[in-house]
Amino acid sequence: VMLSFQALIRQHQQDLAHLITAEQGKTLADGMGDVFRGLEVVENTCGMGGMGLAGESLMGLGTGIDCVSYRQPLGVCAGIAPFN
Repeated sequence: VMLSFQALIRQHQQDLAHLITAEQGKTLADGMGDVFRGLEVVENTCGMGGMGLAGESLMGLGTGIDCVSYRQPLGVCAGIAPFN
């Protein structure tokens, strides 16, 4: 699904930049930059499929001491951040 979304963004980059320009009053170059940054976020999300959930194993930290960590998703969360 995300790869299809990525392809749609690439296909309609100019149209999206023109919409951003019309809606927010930015220059076309700024609109293209916004589209590019959004595309980077989608590309990053596409590459995160199985990353980061493996955990890690550190064997032989000391005599008879091994360390194993497991990462498990907790579910949906929300955050509120000021933006201006």
